[in-house]
Amino acid sequence: MEELKIIYGLITSIWKLVKKYGCNKLTDGQWEAFVGEGMAARKVFLEKGEQYDLLYRGLFSAVQDYYIRKNGDG
Repeated sequence: MEELKIIYGLITSIWKLVKKYGCNKLTDGQWEAFVGEGMAARKVFLEKGEQYDLLYRGLFSAVQDYYIRKNGDG
């Protein structure tokens, strides 16, 4: 059950970032803030174990790729 709570928190953390920054193109400042907040959130899951860090990095990377494509940079 604890593992499910951690994964739920991980996915929710990324969802909150997407909700905060929306689905629009990000300015350079928004991008820097988005990445900074995402990397700060990563520390929480890194402390919980490598498997959670890997999952977080994979999901966060996918969301970053979404914004890169949205900006036409990818």
